[in-house]
Amino acid sequence: MAAEAWRPNLAALSIAAVALVVASGVLAAGGFAETGPRNAAKAATATAASDTQTLLFPVGYSRWTHIKSGLINPGHAAYARFGGLHHIYANATALEGYRSGRFPDGSVLVYDLFEATDKGDATIDQGPRRHIDVMVKDDTRFAATGGWGYAEFAAGERQDRLRPVQRDGCAACHASQKQNDQVFSRWREDSGLEPAPAQQD
Repeated sequence: MAAEAWRPNLAALSIAAVALVVASGVLAAGGFAETGPRNAAKAATATAASDTQTLLFPVGYSRWTHIKSGLINPGHAAYARFGGLHHIYANATALEGYRSGRFPDGSVLVYDLFEATDKGDATIDQGPRRHIDVMVKDDTRFAATGGWGYAEFAAGERQDRLRPVQRDGCAACHASQKQNDQVFSRWREDSGLEPAPAQQD
């Protein structure tokens, strides 16, 4: 009797285990787990089941194409939030947008921000990381925010910390660059920028 009573529970547990494996596979395929440019472009548009605005951490972004670096000093209006030394990276899809001014779906941009350390000898060095900001282009998924999704990851963290009101703030700020498809950084014709080679993992 006891053995018979356990049979349905074991069957249910087996079904649940299979569902968990399938779900894990879907999440892995939909995140930024693979770092090749092609895989990253596909992964960039993945959705989280509980929040359609959530973006996953862009693993391997530092191997993408470096677009530019910049320094925001005290006295700038954005210093409190973005002060320091930043580097901007783009995946292969986003390079098309820099060339044409229109970023296709699957474009991913990363803004990697560090403290700027004054070494006292008239030089500035890169200090500890402050945070990483991410933009992902998907005209359908992010239609309400100009076609771009936004995320921010604190130093050492892999969980997007932006709240909906903050994402709206990002979109409102980037809307000032509508003529450049909501992107502040620019393509330089003399940069010689070429697509990053495919990564072999």
